[in-house]
Amino acid sequence: MTKKVLLAASLFFSVLNYAQDKKTEPAKETQSRIKVYTPSSSVSKSSSSNNAYRWIVKTDLLAFAAGEFPVIGEYRIAKKFSIEASAGVTYAYLPNDFLSSSNNDSNNSDNTKAGMGSAFRGAIKFYPSSDYDAIEGWNFGLEVFSKTMNRDYTDSNSYDGLLNGQKDTKVKTGFALIIGKQIFQDSNVAFESFIGIGFANVKRTYSDAIYNNSSSLYELKSISTNETKPSLQLGFRIGFGN
Repeated sequence: MTKKVLLAASLFFSVLNYAQDKKTEPAKETQSRIKVYTPSSSVSKSSSSNNAYRWIVKTDLLAFAAGEFPVIGEYRIAKKFSIEASAGVTYAYLPNDFLSSSNNDSNNSDNTKAGMGSAFRGAIKFYPSSDYDAIEGWNFGLEVFSKTMNRDYTDSNSYDGLLNGQKDTKVKTGFALIIGKQIFQDSNVAFESFIGIGFANVKRTYSDAIYNNSSSLYELKSISTNETKPSLQLGFRIGFGN
């Protein structure tokens, strides 16, 4: 009996000692993922710059009314700056002395028809908005331009045909300070309106037939005028960018 009690006691203390020496494993940590919504206003500036429009190709609808049909390209060269270039053809459907201070009755402008010319423009633009990078939002810039309007003489029977093949040419070169606003739609279609004020040099060269009393014949004379005057620029443009 005593042996059985001693054996049971020995087993009890052995089990107790094993339980005290056993190490408990640490509880595993559970990880949870929480999605946090970040409003668009808190997007980093670098991300905003990467998503900004970089280029646009457009034309000017108001220029059509003045006989100019341009193709305009604008490209962002820095965060707030862009360069713009324009090339186009002109069609002088109005006389070259229209609204000109040098208008006179002896330049035969009524005997001319519309001809083709060319127009070139270049500008650097600054976009000051803190909400947008170039090329979106309000902008200020400096534009230089050159525009040639040609008209061909049509009265072949008058003045012994001296005016045949002659041209009435007006070349307008100058600069303007411009202010405008360009906005993009979701379809990447863009609209821009602007106004510019500057100065332009207007040089006009045309021909006239002068009667010579001594020879009783008409003689061809080339006449040139040159004047500098204020220049007003107005535009409404539409295009596509990315």
